[in-house]
Amino acid sequence: MNEKLEIGKYNPDATKENSYHYVDEYNLFLTHSDGKGIGDCIGASMEAYFIYNDPKLIEGISNLWQFRPEYNNKMVGIRHPDSDPEHIMSRDHYNYTLIAMKLWEKRNGFPLVKMYEIIGATPFGIKRMMRWTLPLIFWSKALLGNKVTLWLYLVQNLITANLIYIPIWKLGMWLAGWGEEVEQEDWVKVQLQDLPKWKSWIDKIILPSYAILFAAFRLYVTPDTFPKLKRAQQKSLLKMVGKTNYVQQMLLGEKGIPRERVEAFKSMKGGRWSGYLHQRNDRNMEIHNKNYTENVVDVDLVRYLYNETQL
Repeated sequence: MNEKLEIGKYNPDATKENSYHYVDEYNLFLTHSDGKGIGDCIGASMEAYFIYNDPKLIEGISNLWQFRPEYNNKMVGIRHPDSDPEHIMSRDHYNYTLIAMKLWEKRNGFPLVKMYEIIGATPFGIKRMMRWTLPLIFWSKALLGNKVTLWLYLVQNLITANLIYIPIWKLGMWLAGWGEEVEQEDWVKVQLQDLPKWKSWIDKIILPSYAILFAAFRLYVTPDTFPKLKRAQQKSLLKMVGKTNYVQQMLLGEKGIPRERVEAFKSMKGGRWSGYLHQRNDRNMEIHNKNYTENVVDVDLVRYLYNETQL
């Protein structure tokens, strides 16, 4: 069956009666919640652009990055125009910015000048949590077409995953006995916080699901110059992906995703695709009791990826 799955309605002006998300006056994807989700809106805006292809979201992300004299005229990003200007972006926000801009380049056939400015003018270290890692430097330069740094990025990450992340992940999962992920209708709410404290300690030392999702998005937009190396890295990450986390699986090149499971998926609280449906869960992961009809990101994301990668 090659018919595409239906993607839900995208409405930038959606009300809280119809959607949990909307686009604000700064062209950023926010939530109808007390804090509006402004601290992490750049990741949400990237995912919304990924699905709905609204160029205004790229404009919103781009405008968060400015040359600032107090940082020696380096390029620095803030999390939202209404947030504290000293609450600058983390490495995650930097990554989500480049993922969105590289995706825009792939779709439009030419790069954004702002992406080159950000990569070239963002300082190595602004604050303690803003120091770039070596793989991040390699990946950033690879997005600009540098084949040497692309090769170094893929090889370094492949070695790290196979020698460190995967062995620790397998050992931790075995010791904690968290088991396989289940489908959402079989999920019985349990939270890591209610389990013995030693299991929380294990959780802290093994790679979390959100980090795998993050790495999967990065690989999705990484150039295919070295396809065998890229596929090897995808396969290594797949070893740590949950059995029913179809978004991570498809971002990492997996085929044979069950259409009926994708089509039946219902929107969940807590961020399904960066979390767990087994005892490692640390969030309020429940099916939404509201029947949202617009901007249903988790449903639309898994359907979009199915249409792009499985048909």
